[in-house]
Amino acid sequence: MNIEKKYHFYAAHRNFAGGKKCGRIHGHTYNVKCHFKFETVKEGGITCLFSDIDKLVEPIIKEYDHYFILDEKDKLCDILRLANEPFKELPFETSAENLCIWFFTRIKNETELPIIKIELGETKTSTVTYENI
Repeated sequence: MNIEKKYHFYAAHRNFAGGKKCGRIHGHTYNVKCHFKFETVKEGGITCLFSDIDKLVEPIIKEYDHYFILDEKDKLCDILRLANEPFKELPFETSAENLCIWFFTRIKNETELPIIKIELGETKTSTVTYENI
């Protein structure tokens, strides 16, 4: 049985690997769609309560909500620290592809949920998908 759950968060970032336009500070409404595959259906026809999935996944996604997310090597991190401005430091360029893998890995490692695929939409028309095959 497959279950799909959708989440979203708002964040600013810059991604030098994405070229001049993406290398400037800008923001997105990120849409995250998680796919889970449950092997057993419990009594009453339920695999897992949606609310139980939310309790585990939503805190991981919302940890980045309304933050500036940056590669830890970005020189702007030092300036933001000096200014006592909150931000999230990540060990990679903040591309949609890297964020997608990051969320998949965190959900897989920090919950016992059987995640099989994740989709991360950076704009209304652009989505990346990661699945651990």
